[in-house]
Amino acid sequence: MKKMFIAALTALALYSCDKDEPATGTPDPKPDTHGATVTMTFTDETPTRAFFAEAAAAEAWEKSLSSLSVYVFNAKGDLIVLRNFTASELTARSATFALPHATAGTTCDFYAVANLSLSGIATKSALLAKLETAAADYNGTFAEVSTKAKRSGGFVMTAGVSKAVADGSTTSVPLTLKRTVAKVAVQTSIDPAFASKYSGTLTVTGTKLLRAASQTPIIAPATPTPGAMSFTHTQTATATSGKYNNLFYLFENGPLAEASRVALEITATYDADGNASTTADRMEVVYTVPLTGKTGGEIARNGYYRIAANLTGLVGQDCQVSVSVAEWESPITQSVDLGA
Repeated sequence: MKKMFIAALTALALYSCDKDEPATGTPDPKPDTHGATVTMTFTDETPTRAFFAEAAAAEAWEKSLSSLSVYVFNAKGDLIVLRNFTASELTARSATFALPHATAGTTCDFYAVANLSLSGIATKSALLAKLETAAADYNGTFAEVSTKAKRSGGFVMTAGVSKAVADGSTTSVPLTLKRTVAKVAVQTSIDPAFASKYSGTLTVTGTKLLRAASQTPIIAPATPTPGAMSFTHTQTATATSGKYNNLFYLFENGPLAEASRVALEITATYDADGNASTTADRMEVVYTVPLTGKTGGEIARNGYYRIAANLTGLVGQDCQVSVSVAEWESPITQSVDLGA
C-alpha cells in the first residue's frame, strides 16, 4: 500500500494578531501507513493596548490559552480525532498527531475549541449544538475586566474549516481562533459647555448594559442565535483624567429594530450647588444609548465597539448616533452627544 505523508499546518492565530512569527521546533511527523499525520501549530501576538484604544489588538488576558481541543470529523459528521493539547504543547504552540483512515481527496472538518472543556461530542452536529450561556462570567467591575479575564479559564475561542486531504503533499489547514464574545468599551465625558449652561456639577456614577443576548453557539453559526435578549450588567464607572470608563463583554446578535437593540444606560448625579457636603439638591439623570453595532444593531462575535458619550445637558434621552469604522476584529466607534 502506498504510504502517505500529510502534514496539516494549522495556524490557530488569535484574531487581530500582529505579524508575529509562528512557534518553531515542532518535530517532523513520521509517515503513517494507515492514514495521515497532522502537525498543528499556532501563533500568538505580543502587543497590548490601553483601555479605549482605537487599535484592535487584544490584551494579553483576552488571548491567553489555558486549554485547546481539536475535533476532526469525516464527511459523515462522525468524530475521528479528538486531540487535547498537553501543557507542553500549549507552551510550544504545536502538536503532532495521526489522522486515521485519511486518504487523498477525503474532506475533513477541523474545529478548535480553546479554554472550554466539552463532553459528549461524537458528531459534528453535537459540537455545533453546544451553547455558551453565561455572559455574566465575563463581566465584573471595571478594575476586574480591564486587567484580567473574569471568566475562569479565559475567553472561549473557536475556529473551524473544511479541508480535503492532499495526495502525497503537505495539507495546510489554516484556522484562526476568534472569541465568542464581543467587547464594548464605554468612555463618557462631560462637555466643557456644560459648565456654561449649569451652575452645578455632573458626575457619572455607572453604566448598565441592557437587552444583550443570553446565549451563543460555541462554534460560530451562519446566523446568530442569541436566545432571549435578557442579559444585563451594571458597572460602576471608573474616573480617569476627567473621563468615566466602563467595559463589557456580550454575546452576538443579528440586526434588530431600534427599540429592541442592546442599549446602555449611563447614570449621572447632578449636584445643583456643587457642594459634596449637601445632598438635598442632587438629582439622578439617566442617558440611554441604543447600540448601532456593525449596522442595524448587529453585534458580531469578536467585534470591538467603542462608545464615546459626551454629556452636554441634563436631558436624559434616547439618541441617534454616528458610527465610524476603525479596525478586537473590527473596532467600531459610536459617538453620541447626550442631554442637549
